[in-house]
Amino acid sequence: MPIGEKVRKIRESLGFGRTEFSRRTGIPKDTLIGTELGRREPRAGILIAIAKQWPQYAAFLLMDEGVVVQQEIPPYKDDVPDAES
Repeated sequence: MPIGEKVRKIRESLGFGRTEFSRRTGIPKDTLIGTELGRREPRAGILIAIAKQWPQYAAFLLMDEGVVVQQEIPPYKDDVPDAES
């Protein structure tokens, strides 16, 4: 699925029009329209802006597969023994 279509699906699943989505992400509306319509490839900043607002969609934006549910990663623990120990 093209990245622009993914951006549109995310926006629509959140129930936002382009104006509200642009306001919440800081992505200019013209840029959003061009991305959704496949007229331009989004720069990393656009994907980062979406992922910061809605982290649950970060993997979906980057993967070629269908809907991806992001798993929670446990916090790093310093007390894990090294392989050399």
